Amino acid sequence: MSEPIHLITKSEVAARLNISERSVEKLVQSRKFPPPLRLGKKVHWVESVVTRWLEQAVQAQIQWERPKRQRRSD
Repeated sequence: MSEPIHLITKSEVAARLNISERSVEKLVQSRKFPPPLRLGKKVHWVESVVTRWLEQAVQAQIQWERPKRQRRSD
């Protein structure tokens, strides 16, 4: 049996990403963030989709390693 789908609002998405609601809208418009599910006048996102997007967005930072210093050959 699959997990129940948990929907979150634009304000919850903005809070989770620590950005403004307008920034969420701009990310969606630029196709850098998944489009919302529209229910009446409100928009929602599936919580697991937002979590997956955030995990993918931070992969470069998580995998970053300090460059190794090259030894000078005199």
